[in-house]
Amino acid sequence: MRPEERGDKGTQRAVLTFLLAEHPARHTALSLWWMGFGDMDAVEEAIQLLDRHGLLSCTDGAVVPTAAARHFDWLELS
Repeated sequence: MRPEERGDKGTQRAVLTFLLAEHPARHTALSLWWMGFGDMDAVEEAIQLLDRHGLLSCTDGAVVPTAAARHFDWLELS
């Protein structure tokens, strides 16, 4: 994957970290934008990329971290 296809690392990190901390609560792109995670395009791009890479699951507009993301977070490797 080319660097320009990876999107903004900071926005992705912020969104994923927040969703992991909030789990099992469900949020939407709109609620993440409203909370200040960036402009709507940046938030939607972060969600799409994290979903594509298996770290988020998007169902009916709700966004939650996947089991793989939660397990990685639990391991505290980062």
